[in-house]
Amino acid sequence: MFKNLIIGISALVLVLFVIAAFQPSSYTVQRAVSIQAPPEKVLPLIRDFGNWPQWSPWNNIASAQMEVLSQTPTNISVKLTFAGDNAKPSLMEFWVQPQDGGTTVRWSMNGEVDFTGKIMNMIISMDRALGPAFENGLAKLKAVAEK
Repeated sequence: MFKNLIIGISALVLVLFVIAAFQPSSYTVQRAVSIQAPPEKVLPLIRDFGNWPQWSPWNNIASAQMEVLSQTPTNISVKLTFAGDNAKPSLMEFWVQPQDGGTTVRWSMNGEVDFTGKIMNMIISMDRALGPAFENGLAKLKAVAEK
């Protein structure tokens, strides 16, 4: 009986590992918001990390390092790296487009996941895990920009 239980659990773990191996090795999370303010008012809130505590859902993360990789009048690319030996950087991008007298802001983040990340994605996807934080941050950005 005990031997059959061990064999069954081992087979289940093996199946889960095989399924995890075929999960995507990258992720993308993306959300957008329409803001009733011109891009000139929205862009500084994103470009200047000093303004992030006003709207970012992660303004208390001390274990992350952010670096602006590139900026254009409509796009800001930021490398986000969390502390840790196995931490892989993620790329966050913000697109800021004039739209109907206001601005549309699209925020995305993409990156790579290791095998542990693939297993975690089977439990909760990065989109489900991070999407609500993006929505919260964009809602705060909208409130700050529309003041």
